[in-house]
Amino acid sequence: MTRPRIHILYEHGSNQRPFGSAYIRLLRPLSHPQLQSAFEVTTGVDYAGQPVEAVIVDRLWRPDISPNLAESLLAKVRARSAKLIYTLDDSFFDLPAEVKDWEPTDDRLAVVRIFLTAADGIMVTTPALKNKFAEFNPNIVVLPHALDERLLPPRQFGTANGHSNQPKATKQAGFLSRLGIRPKQRKVIGYMGTFTHDNDLLMIRPALQAVAERHPGQLELQLVGGFRQPDTMKALKQLPLRVVRHKLKHIEYPDFMTWFTQNLDWDVAIAPLADTPFNRCKSDIKFLDYCALGAAGIFSKVPAYEATVRHRETGWLVDNHPAAWREALETLLFDDGLRLHITQNAEQYLFSERSVGQRSADWRQSINMILNHV
Repeated sequence: MTRPRIHILYEHGSNQRPFGSAYIRLLRPLSHPQLQSAFEVTTGVDYAGQPVEAVIVDRLWRPDISPNLAESLLAKVRARSAKLIYTLDDSFFDLPAEVKDWEPTDDRLAVVRIFLTAADGIMVTTPALKNKFAEFNPNIVVLPHALDERLLPPRQFGTANGHSNQPKATKQAGFLSRLGIRPKQRKVIGYMGTFTHDNDLLMIRPALQAVAERHPGQLELQLVGGFRQPDTMKALKQLPLRVVRHKLKHIEYPDFMTWFTQNLDWDVAIAPLADTPFNRCKSDIKFLDYCALGAAGIFSKVPAYEATVRHRETGWLVDNHPAAWREALETLLFDDGLRLHITQNAEQYLFSERSVGQRSADWRQSINMILNHV
C-alpha cells in the first residue's frame, strides 16, 4: 500500500532552522520509527509544487509571511489537488490583549485567518483552541503534545516492570538526589520557558520572598529563559536567595532537550501562569518537560494544567495567590517523601501516556482523518 506523501512547512526564523514548537508537534513525531510506515514525509521552508497528498503549514510558517504569500501557497497546493493541513498551538487573536512587548501584526493575523478558513483540516493542541477556531473551520482535530522519548534519558525510577535501564550507581545517585540527600547545601527551584513570562514570574515573587526569608541560605532559583525585561531580573535578584540564569547560545530543540535533562538538577520546578484568554488555550507542555527532567512541579490551577496534572500525585496545582504558592513551595521543597512520590508518578505518566511512541497512533489517525475528509 502506498504511503501518503506529506510535506511539512515548519515555522522558522531568518536562519531557516525550525522553531522548537515545530520539532515538538511535527518534525519529531512524524520522523518517529512507529510512523515511518504510515507516511512519506518531506520537510522544508517552501513548497515547490511537488506531488503530495498534503502540505502541513505550521503556525506563521516564515518570518516574511504575508497574505499574498499565504494565497500563493494555497494556489500551489490546489494546483496539485493536495490537501492543506494547518497546525496551530496558540490563540493568536487573543495576543493583542496580553501585556507583553510583542504581538502579531494585522497582516499576520490576516494570514492566520486565511489558513484557518482555507485549510482542509486543522490540528490544534487543546480543546480550548478547537472551540476558539470553530467559527473558521468545522474540521478541527485535537492532537495533544507528547515528548519524543528518543530525546530523553533512560527512565530514572524504572520501566513498567519495575526495573531501571540505568546502571546501579546512576540509579542510586538519582534516587538519593530526589530524596533531598545531595552534595550541595541548597534546595533548587527551577523555571524554564520562552522569553514571554515576565508577569508570570513576578506574580509569585512574594511567595518566593516569604519562603526564602524563612530558610535563609538554603534556596537557589535557577532560570532557563522565562523573561525578556531587565527589570524582571532586577526584581528577582533582590530576593534573599541565590539566583542563577542559564544563558544558552542558539540551540535547536533536540540538543536543548539533551542539555536540559542531563545538566539540570532541580528539586522543584515551577510553572506560574496567569489566567487570561490567551493562556486558557495553552497546552501542558511545561508539565511534560518537568516530568522528563525529574523535578516535582508546581503548576498554576488554570486550564493548561488542570486536565492532566493530578494534585499531589503527578504535580501540585495551586491557586494564583501568594499564600497558596508559599504553601506549595514550602511543602514540596522540604517534604522529601512527597517530592519523590510526585516525581516517580510524573515520570510514569510521561512514559506510559505522553511519549510519542505511546501516542503515535494519534498523529496517524488525525492526518488520515483529514486526508479522507470529503
